[in-house]
Amino acid sequence: MVELDDEFSAFRNENIVSNEQRVVYFINSFIAALVPVYLYHAIFSMSFDSYMIVYGSVTLFAAIVLTFAYNNVYRVKRLKLSATREHMLIPKTKQTNGLDRKKVLAAKRESQAVVTSHEATALSIMYNNAVFLVSMLAFSFIIFKNVPLVYNYIVSVSLAAGFTTFLSTSSKH
Repeated sequence: MVELDDEFSAFRNENIVSNEQRVVYFINSFIAALVPVYLYHAIFSMSFDSYMIVYGSVTLFAAIVLTFAYNNVYRVKRLKLSATREHMLIPKTKQTNGLDRKKVLAAKRESQAVVTSHEATALSIMYNNAVFLVSMLAFSFIIFKNVPLVYNYIVSVSLAAGFTTFLSTSSKH
């Protein structure tokens, strides 16, 4: 019963996202959401002065929505990576004996969890940024190319962020 409680608490703790990760996600999503601002300024000549409120509000909205997408993909990737790597520790630690075996196993699990967390974070950021930027380009240059520029920007960036978050809820990454 105690072992079952330990596994349950470990699973529950894996789904908790730290404040540090939230800040990293928000900074990365804010930078990714700033890329369309540069594109619309450079390609379509939409000035910063005239559209500062539009740029700011849409960028902030997209950054917040993308933060949820990063978190969703991170959870799925971390669980999949952890599941595939769990069996790798057992054969190597059978060679040690006694109390040292438990300490070595716990230390290896902890270091593996940190590495897996970092890899899942990196994969989440790369995947979501790629999906967001490609979908934003498709929305702005293909689907909404005949829409006035301000509305094109608002709709393209907002839909791209929403589309990315929608795709991140899938369990197949």
